[in-house]
Amino acid sequence: MAAKIYITGSGGIVGRHALKVLAELAPGAEVIRNTADLTNLSETAAAIAAAGPLDLVIHLAAMVPVAAVNADPARAYAVNAGGTINLLSALSASPARMLLCSTSHVYASQDTPIPETAETKPVTVYGQSKLMAEQAALEICAVSGRSLCIGRLFSIHDPEQTGSYLRPSLEKRFTEADPEADFELYGADGLRDFLTARAAARYLVRLALSDAEGVVNVASGNPVTVAGFAQSLAPFPLKITPMGQSNNLVADVSRLQHILGECNA
Repeated sequence: MAAKIYITGSGGIVGRHALKVLAELAPGAEVIRNTADLTNLSETAAAIAAAGPLDLVIHLAAMVPVAAVNADPARAYAVNAGGTINLLSALSASPARMLLCSTSHVYASQDTPIPETAETKPVTVYGQSKLMAEQAALEICAVSGRSLCIGRLFSIHDPEQTGSYLRPSLEKRFTEADPEADFELYGADGLRDFLTARAAARYLVRLALSDAEGVVNVASGNPVTVAGFAQSLAPFPLKITPMGQSNNLVADVSRLQHILGECNA
């Protein structure tokens, strides 16, 4: 069991759940929450030095919201790719294992469950920035001999999400919608692999505490349409009118199952 764990992004939705899971699964560990600006190498290096010898680093920090990423792609690359590179640079003298949280958005849409060996073909700035982080981490860790596990997180949701994420966007619309009117929904027929942020955090922490290496899809393995997800949250029956193009992003979770022994968070 890791004795000293350094975690970035602990103030985010997944990060807050991860802290609770660590308290449960690694009760004897010292958990250090990053407060440094990861886009600043000297600040990051100082924080890592102050933390002392580390056994495990769980890297969850990222710039995710679509609106923010699209409005400032330079910042997204600086945080998602640059922050990962700076963190690994700061860890150069430490043998600590790393769990890097990545995303399903590194994949292209396809009609069958996506394995970890599928082609990476991101179509968004966010996906591109996270793929760059993955590639940098793989190369840097290979040279240093650092144990690295990359958890590619599929669609998550949480009651505390805000902003442009799907769940809060839908819930806001529900409060304003006429139950008798058509409910227009973009990508309604597309399949997604929705997972609660709490379950996602549990999978990520369990992977981090394991000896698994390489890429692992982190998802439920139970695809549902965007329309079905919307209806599961709605306080009334929706008269859904599909809009726009639908695509599928569903995980093959066989590797996750193999590593953890089952697929129940």
